[in-house]
Amino acid sequence: MATTISLLPEKHFLCSLCRGIFTNPVTTPCGHSFCLSCLCQYWSRHLSRYCPDCRRVFTDRPDLSVNRILAEVSDKYRKAQPQKPPDEEKVIDVEQMIQERLQKIERLKKSLDLQKSSYLREVRESQKVFSALVNAMEKSHKAVVAAIEEKQKEEEMKVEKYIKDIKQEIQELKSESSESDPLVSGDQNDDPKQVVMPSEMKDWSKVIIETDPCIGVTRRALSDVLEKIKVEVNRLAKAELKRTEKYTVDVSLSAKTAHPFLYVSDDRKQVRHTDKLQEVPDHPKRFDRVANVLAKESFCSGRYYWEVEVGDKIEWNLGVARQSINRKGKFTVCPANGFWTLSLKAGGQYIANTSPVTSVALENRPRKVAVFLDYTEGRVSFYCVDSGVHIHTFMDKFTDRLHPFFSPGRLHGGKNAAPLIISSSFCSI
Repeated sequence: MATTISLLPEKHFLCSLCRGIFTNPVTTPCGHSFCLSCLCQYWSRHLSRYCPDCRRVFTDRPDLSVNRILAEVSDKYRKAQPQKPPDEEKVIDVEQMIQERLQKIERLKKSLDLQKSSYLREVRESQKVFSALVNAMEKSHKAVVAAIEEKQKEEEMKVEKYIKDIKQEIQELKSESSESDPLVSGDQNDDPKQVVMPSEMKDWSKVIIETDPCIGVTRRALSDVLEKIKVEVNRLAKAELKRTEKYTVDVSLSAKTAHPFLYVSDDRKQVRHTDKLQEVPDHPKRFDRVANVLAKESFCSGRYYWEVEVGDKIEWNLGVARQSINRKGKFTVCPANGFWTLSLKAGGQYIANTSPVTSVALENRPRKVAVFLDYTEGRVSFYCVDSGVHIHTFMDKFTDRLHPFFSPGRLHGGKNAAPLIISSSFCSI
């Protein structure tokens, strides 16, 4: 069987992206196969969902699984190939190199066209959103002015009526005074005239007109506008989160970096705090004071997305960290020390670990948190996967390789024993 496989043309076993024999091959709906890692990296670098071979665009995200039959056949073909001496020179196919570069030019042009479409789409979206907000603010302002003018007219009419009623009572009092007894003795002329107050007379000492009736009117109107802006921001965040999903990468924990109190699962997708030290070898990359762990993957360019299930945990810390961070002794988790992370504290407070820390207000408790790293633009963003709400974004300039960072938090008497779970296991579009 191995001899028969070795007689087949090599092109049947080559990934068109890396030009090597398939490793964990996956097949797209259009029938073309690629190495899983090659396809993940390709889709991470490109903005559109299409097959690298035939350029077919996928409207829905394909469910990618390793083609076991092709993987087994490719492995047998690899083993059947004669081992080349280390110093054997490779034969350069000049024509093939020219074709590859011509194809690269076409792909660059295609990417530029897609990029222009993305720019135009974003400009149109911003025009639509900001125009709607400006119209809403103008409408709210007009409503405030109309309400104030209406209130002013009501108060003017009320005061005019008060003045009219007072004048009427003055006239009645004068009338009452003139009808009093004319035969009053001379020694009484110096005394004020005594008249009986009619029972229907109003006690004007209790009538008060507020001179500052507009307290809080503009603020309340602006609060309504801010609420509309908040709704629009959340809508945009959901769309933003959807667009970042195409940069999903496979993230696995690096057991050699895990603090001895941490237990890392065999599949390297879960980490939890234990009540006793694990028997692990000492390693220069291992955290020895704080219960943290890094992913084995590191990034120095491009965009990357992964999700972490936090469930009902009452304490955790997630984000990215520089490869060169201090892992020994005590240190502060903050950007200046190479950490860009979001935390949930045991008291229920969410904070971005800036210096000083930034408190983050969340209406709903996230059970799954998404992390999006845009290395080139210097952004680390966090989202609530359940609601699509944007939580926080760090802006910085990265100069070192970055690793995904995880800390499941202390046990708190068993209340925080659940693990952090990396739920995104392979690239999707």
